[in-house]
Amino acid sequence: MARAQSDPTPTGAAPTRSAARAANRRGPSRILLVLVILLAVALVAVAGVVAVKVIGAGESAAAPGDGCLVADVRVVADPAVAGALEAVADDLGDSDAGCAQATITVEESAQTAAALAGGTHPEFDVWVPDSAMWPAWASSQAELEGEEAPIVVGDTVATTPVVFAATEETAAALEEQQAGFSSFAAAPVAAVLPDPTTVASSSAALLALQTALAGDARTFTGIVLGLATGVVPTADDALAAASAAPSPTVAVTTEQAVHAFDAAESADLVAVYPADVNAAVSVPFVTAGSASDETLAAVATLSAAVADAEDVLAEFGFRTAEGAPAESSASDTADAASDPVDSVNQAEALRTWQVLTAPSRMLSLNDVSGSMDEPATADLSRIDLFEQAAVRAINSLSSDSSIASWVFSSRRIGGQDWQEVVPMGPLSDPAHKQAMIDAANGLDGLVGGGTGLYDSVLAAVSYMRETYVPGQVNLVLLNTDGFNEDDDGLDLSALLAELEKLHDPANPVAVIAIGYGPDTDQSALEQIAAATDGAAYQALEPTDITTVLVDAVTQRGCRPYCG
Repeated sequence: MARAQSDPTPTGAAPTRSAARAANRRGPSRILLVLVILLAVALVAVAGVVAVKVIGAGESAAAPGDGCLVADVRVVADPAVAGALEAVADDLGDSDAGCAQATITVEESAQTAAALAGGTHPEFDVWVPDSAMWPAWASSQAELEGEEAPIVVGDTVATTPVVFAATEETAAALEEQQAGFSSFAAAPVAAVLPDPTTVASSSAALLALQTALAGDARTFTGIVLGLATGVVPTADDALAAASAAPSPTVAVTTEQAVHAFDAAESADLVAVYPADVNAAVSVPFVTAGSASDETLAAVATLSAAVADAEDVLAEFGFRTAEGAPAESSASDTADAASDPVDSVNQAEALRTWQVLTAPSRMLSLNDVSGSMDEPATADLSRIDLFEQAAVRAINSLSSDSSIASWVFSSRRIGGQDWQEVVPMGPLSDPAHKQAMIDAANGLDGLVGGGTGLYDSVLAAVSYMRETYVPGQVNLVLLNTDGFNEDDDGLDLSALLAELEKLHDPANPVAVIAIGYGPDTDQSALEQIAAATDGAAYQALEPTDITTVLVDAVTQRGCRPYCG
């Protein structure tokens, strides 16, 4: 029986045909040779590579079409599919019929994809990832670097629907409510999402969510940022959380993952099929671009065998390539075939997730000119409302974000219009977070003077450009209630020209500008935002300040495409 291990580095080799023939000729040394062969096989098992269907001694490889592999095949398989693949390969032909050898190395799909994206030449003949998204992602990442991933995506051999896994009680309630991906907006239950950067079912779920929301980017962004706070590393972690949660909780995963978890953990989780988008993850065979014709013929034989092995696929929780379940189910929804998601769009959904959840590095540039003291309500001034909104915005940021606070009016330090209040620092530092909150609550004590808008914006963008940190969302959050009043500084055209010089589309420093009240020069804010690939908001009513500010902060990662 073939066994697949997880360590991909072989330290031994399978016995050869010449060794077998020599053993037949040298009777007295046969026992010693058998011991050597057993030791070699043991080393192979430790190394994580399993030999399946070794060519018989003194025999040649079988011809194509007789159920055997015609050439040795090196296979890299995701852990989720390795068991089913091994079972099929183990039953493919007979060692006495001259079948060639297949080796199966177990490796996470994200790891294989990352290597291919980085330009590593495939060390396999065929790769069987747990989703067609991974080769699409690897190819697109390679293209960004001006390279080409040397792989060819072949036929789909299996599928598995994206589901919500829950306890029986929670599942019954969700099915009665006809819950779907769009239900996340109302948050009827807590949802646990495996890390989309390593678990393909999560990026498929993100694409399904986009579809269910009909392109509502703002709602999608809000849901994604909510899901990001509860992300766990693996599907098993998500399933364990749903199983043990004291309150109604679902794990966003696949039907196959629920099947495997219940079998391994003796759990009793139920797969709930979303009522709005019926999505599925497809499992393809991916060949190396340099594979020989003989190898491709062997791969085709193995691929066809897996696609035809419906009973084996069902045993490991997979459906057929067409998406139909191998066995009937009491649930009409479960019986229906699921539609495999588009792999390219799924890869794009992953990139969207990475942008939205990237750590932020934000400079909050706050107007403290005299007009901010004007009444906004019967009891509160504009600066009072902004202070409350600023505290909420700070609390909405994740702990892996960094933030600084500047204020501006006119001639705060000599002829300089801007002033640093809190230097850049991580919100993971409780002292820094508290300093930011204290600074927000103390803005009313800094109010006075005119509005030195343009010089302050240029200084803030220049600072963020000079201290730019790759891999993070670097931005300036501009809050103002007026228009530029510094006649000695830059005018708008000069500011836009300077911003154009500083702009780097590949490494942008976006300005997200928020105008408070009807006196704001909203046209100028929109031009500033456009020059930096940012966005401009306006809160016409005083009570809109909190909503607009928190909305702008939480959507910082998708600018300028939030909708």
